[in-house]
Amino acid sequence: MEFNFTFKGMDSSPAIAQYAEKKLAKLEKYFYGPVQAQVILKREKFREIAEVILKGDGETLVVKEETDDIYSSIDFAYESLEKQVKKLKEKRQEHRPPRMQGAIGVSAEEEVIVETVKISPLPTQDALQLFKKGQEKVYIFYNTDYDKICCLIREGEKIVLLVPEMS
Repeated sequence: MEFNFTFKGMDSSPAIAQYAEKKLAKLEKYFYGPVQAQVILKREKFREIAEVILKGDGETLVVKEETDDIYSSIDFAYESLEKQVKKLKEKRQEHRPPRMQGAIGVSAEEEVIVETVKISPLPTQDALQLFKKGQEKVYIFYNTDYDKICCLIREGEKIVLLVPEMS
């Protein structure tokens, strides 16, 4: 979780920042991707205000709480955010599956690593020449001869061209 603190009308305090970080870091478990927290702590006359803007999974949550003590303002802001995040999580579970980035969990022991690959449009012969020069075991390209995405694979001494067909 990435934190960004702003102090207005009061001196910046590492103790207050650490307290807020420790408290708000508990919310990270409700998100699938990276989370950013903008924490604005203000003092206006006799009021202590904690405003938190939480961004994660394409959502932005904003909470503003004020009391006579900055620590209790942070506590109330955390509680309000926790309610909002739980409500959002329930809503997501009812309507759509979570958006995953990077790795997709297949089972408890194994994971699938997702990599993006740039595909070049090439005729079969040009792709074969490039593949023979390189050391890769797999080469994916857009085959202009078949108008399909194809794959070249090394199997020992042989090279196999995979041409997908719909079943």
